Amino acid sequence: MKHHARSFLKYLLLGLALASFASEAQSPQDVRIALVIGNAAYKYVPVLGNSGNDAKSMAFLLGRLGFKVLEVVDGDRASMLRAIEQMRGQLNGKQAVAMLYYAGHGLQLDWRNYMVPVDAKLGKADDVPRQTVDIQEVIRVFKSAATRMNIIVLDACRDNPFPSTTSSKGLAPLDAPPGTFLAFATAPGNVAEDGDEASGNGLFTEFLIKELQKPTSIENVFKRVRLQVRQKSQGRQIPWDSSSLEEEFAFNDGVKNTFNPDDLIRDAKEKQERLRAEAEAAKQKEIEIVRQRELERVRLAEDQKRRETEAEERRKREIEIAKQIELERQRLAEAEKIKEQLARQRAEAESKERERLLALAAEEQTRLAREAERARIKAETEARERERQLALAVEAEKKRAQEAAQALERTRLAEAQRLKDIELAKVQAELEARLKNESAEKQFEIQKADWDKIKDSKNPDDFYAFLNKYPSGSITEQATFALESLQKAKVIAQAAKDGVTQTPGAARFRVGDYYEQRTLDERGNPVQSTKIKITRIANGFVYVNDSTEPTRTVDGGLISVNSTRGKVTFDPPRLDFPGGEFSIGKKWTWRSLMRTGLGQTLIESEVKIVAFEEVAVPAGTFKAYRINQVQKLPDGTVFNRLTCWHDPEWGLSLKCLRDFPGGFSNERRKETTELVTRQRGPD
Repeated sequence: MKHHARSFLKYLLLGLALASFASEAQSPQDVRIALVIGNAAYKYVPVLGNSGNDAKSMAFLLGRLGFKVLEVVDGDRASMLRAIEQMRGQLNGKQAVAMLYYAGHGLQLDWRNYMVPVDAKLGKADDVPRQTVDIQEVIRVFKSAATRMNIIVLDACRDNPFPSTTSSKGLAPLDAPPGTFLAFATAPGNVAEDGDEASGNGLFTEFLIKELQKPTSIENVFKRVRLQVRQKSQGRQIPWDSSSLEEEFAFNDGVKNTFNPDDLIRDAKEKQERLRAEAEAAKQKEIEIVRQRELERVRLAEDQKRRETEAEERRKREIEIAKQIELERQRLAEAEKIKEQLARQRAEAESKERERLLALAAEEQTRLAREAERARIKAETEARERERQLALAVEAEKKRAQEAAQALERTRLAEAQRLKDIELAKVQAELEARLKNESAEKQFEIQKADWDKIKDSKNPDDFYAFLNKYPSGSITEQATFALESLQKAKVIAQAAKDGVTQTPGAARFRVGDYYEQRTLDERGNPVQSTKIKITRIANGFVYVNDSTEPTRTVDGGLISVNSTRGKVTFDPPRLDFPGGEFSIGKKWTWRSLMRTGLGQTLIESEVKIVAFEEVAVPAGTFKAYRINQVQKLPDGTVFNRLTCWHDPEWGLSLKCLRDFPGGFSNERRKETTELVTRQRGPD
């Protein structure tokens, strides 16, 4: 009976094209060189708050992770091009790992992406190639230097200050050239968040810095960054990447190129001490300014008292002069009574002269009074201005002291969070190491136990937590689709250069969808013809041909299939599609527990999207993604190799080539299943 059961199981495996996991050998990591550019102080467009900090943080961290770092902060075009040439010289002949990290303004034009120097003055599209730096130029330099691996990280598009020069917002999607990992801070055609003053970093780089400290693969780093940015921004910003790496790489390999958390702790403590000193200095300066302010008030009071005394003396002198003028007039009147003409004339002349002199004295006193008044007004104005300046200085020092205290508190909180992150990183590293050392069956058992707890949840946070724990697990794509469905992305989908616009999380089946498929053997002879109509969709499950039990999930996962020898089910549903967007170079693995009437076994598959191309089938000619699969048993036995063409919006493939090598039986055969017709059901 056991022999028959095993034979039946092998037959099912051959006929159903199922799954496997393959690991890649770790390549040696020798020379690492990074060009880090952070542009913030733009001359002709708004400055950026955090891109300079982002570059400095990345330069510091990459230096600790074994990279020789070339750093450019607030670079004009000439300095950016010089740095690229300098990097070329350092890369040549070294089979190095080359990295570009750029934070600043970026834009796209005619499907090319550009870094914007701080001196760029862009008024029209023709200015872009002449005044900016084409990302392709960096890629070309890497290629000409024969690098072993390239990593390009663009934390650009903090806003869009160049609407008249760009072909679209944000950056244009790119397929990563061979041996390259390409990462954007947000999805193509969208704008990234610059972060806030408290964090000191842009949203993307804030999480990238945290994840780079953990010993894990480059893929896991950016998957976790993507999740955390998406969660923090509530779907407004979703990082994007494209990879064509053929070897494994870890920024922090835990051995040669590793990061000591104590370095950050020590730096944080030094920063705290510096902030404490700044806060104390600001407080002392505030005390000194208050003392100066009080002295100025005393001096002002003394000046006011002196001016009042001088004014009183002038008033007395004016009264005395007025008395003398009046007396002189009286003497003149008496002189008129004098009979003698000569004496009267002489007396009149003398009196008039004295009156004239007294009038001049009065005018001089008036002039002096006016000047004194002007001096008083000027002195009071200057005093008020000094008082205002001192008051502003006091407020500035108070603010500086408050900011220093707040920065100190943020540093303290950041330190506490950093310690938590370090502990979490240790837990994650231990989990990954433990899983890596476990058998395929045990790895699947651990992940599936966690998956079964949340698979029916309606809370996106459950899937965030699962994906952070298993960013490259065997049930990752199912969790990704669940998250995409529960929390719709708020980014604007941009059509790729080929015209395809994807909507992650959209159901790939509709009620009323109709498919006809045919299967041919390697000689082209008909083997099977199948007609499928979607008759009901409920709770994420798809029912076909009026069946009472679901056969698929809305993301395209296969739940069950009827064979000539009985029903076969898969737990979790085997997913031959990515849970999110289709992109060339994307790789994933899935595992599923296959159950039949004779027992169950674990099946595995390694999947990779390799091209976007035309495929012709009886239903027509379509543009589709070509996906390769290698399906195995846990012991490594290959039982099926598939090449299938998929349309992201539909749940069934357009065409599949299956090669059954007969890995554990004498049966070897090839089959082709292709779409004869398909019709979309009503919305």
